[in-house]
Amino acid sequence: MSVEDLVTGPGSPPASGPVGLVTQSPLSFALVLVGLYWVHKFIRGIDVSRPPRAPYWIPWVGNAIDMGKDPDGFFSNMTKIHGPIFRVKTLGQEMIFVTSPSLISQVYRNSQVCGRCDLRLTHSLKYSQSFDFLAVRVEMGRDVFTIRDEIGASPYMLDTYMHSLHHALLPTTIGPMVSTFLTSVHDTLLGVISSMDGASGPLKTFIVPPAYRAGAHAAFGPDFPAEKTWKAFQMFDESLPMLSAGLPKFILRKPLKAWDEIIDVIEEYLVDNEDHLEDLGPFVQVGIDGRRDNWMSRDIATVLAVQLWAIEANVMWATYWLIAELLQQPEGLLPLVAELDDVRKQWQAEHPSTPLGPAFFNEVIVSSPERVPLLTSAIQEILRYRSSVFSMRRVTTAVTLGGYQLRLGEKVICATRQVHLDDEIHPGAEEFDIRRYLDPPRPLRDGKLVPNHSMPFGGGVSMHMAMIELRLFIAILLTYGSLEIDEGCTTRPEVLRGRMGLGIMHAKGDMDVILRKRKL
Repeated sequence: MSVEDLVTGPGSPPASGPVGLVTQSPLSFALVLVGLYWVHKFIRGIDVSRPPRAPYWIPWVGNAIDMGKDPDGFFSNMTKIHGPIFRVKTLGQEMIFVTSPSLISQVYRNSQVCGRCDLRLTHSLKYSQSFDFLAVRVEMGRDVFTIRDEIGASPYMLDTYMHSLHHALLPTTIGPMVSTFLTSVHDTLLGVISSMDGASGPLKTFIVPPAYRAGAHAAFGPDFPAEKTWKAFQMFDESLPMLSAGLPKFILRKPLKAWDEIIDVIEEYLVDNEDHLEDLGPFVQVGIDGRRDNWMSRDIATVLAVQLWAIEANVMWATYWLIAELLQQPEGLLPLVAELDDVRKQWQAEHPSTPLGPAFFNEVIVSSPERVPLLTSAIQEILRYRSSVFSMRRVTTAVTLGGYQLRLGEKVICATRQVHLDDEIHPGAEEFDIRRYLDPPRPLRDGKLVPNHSMPFGGGVSMHMAMIELRLFIAILLTYGSLEIDEGCTTRPEVLRGRMGLGIMHAKGDMDVILRKRKL
């Protein structure tokens, strides 16, 4: 007896209802369910007071497939069709995306972002604290970085720790971090260039590990065993999109184990240096102060691991992309090399008895960046060109944004990359142009000046340290070494699209380059 016989009885005509569809064709049944879903949606009608929704056909999956295939195309197309604010359904979640600089500014201005808020400013805003980042930060700390709620949501974390961390990153206080970064990257790159002189290898190996090592030393001190955390950091960082998406923990065992390994190394480092913690990096000092709020050693190591990720995740990839993009340009690296050679020769003429070394890079690249305007412009351009940030807030009270009603608890995501790719704001936005920022830009949108035309990773006070790190790494590399694409290499790096929204985009693939030591 067939399955159909079991359902309908022998000799009965084929079932014409839903049961028959299930037995005859699961696909047909699925199509009926989808059809019923959309009939229900149609009957409910469209609420014009709400942001328009990006269309999709598959319930729960929503727009996930289209976003994954071509994120830039998806958001550009949706902005053209629906305007700069619209709803997106993906993997069972609905989020409201904002893509215009004016609306993004409004969200940022009206956000509660830290425990210490300026009440005078807050009370002067029409939408006082309508958007909240605190809850998002605590949620990510728990679900992605395994920070216990007792720590992540504590008044001490929000009022004291975050304030101290902010202070540690001020331009007036980062001197020790900059000095440690400079020494580390200088010595590391000199070693790499000397040992690989004339050799060919993947560009990533010449850029990413040295940048990671220097960043870790800047944060935690020159003796921090960065190499012990490198593989685990790679595993965790590459899996961050899945961790952020909230996939089941059993799928994420390997990256979570890698994260635990990073915390283990940091915790051991603190124990080994208990007698002279004051000599370690400023981030360590801020973390250790958590003992005043009864933070356990594991809590301190976990919080410090988050800071390690924050200082590492973007700078090393921005460095990589700048070199990779320039190597593929007709002029190559020559314009930057020429600028650096000019300031080096001037400095050597001014300091005839001082050997070339960290003193030059500190005096020129750190203290007088105006002497390398093309390098600074090139860095600003790569941050515009290769950053993708989804800055999330939660709606804390019903509010109107862009003419639409937003509801309590909804997720609002500021997609800053769309501002970077706007041709009206950045003429020729699809082109990589290292001279774009040589003259102070006056970007316009609808005839109005756009003050926040560039919003790469981090933003705020952390950008100052990031810019110094990028200038130093590129300057040291191009002063002592030369790079060219290996003629036998036919591959080129591409953007890893699944990394959208998490800062500087990672590279899919690589290219082989020849690294040589320059004769100065």
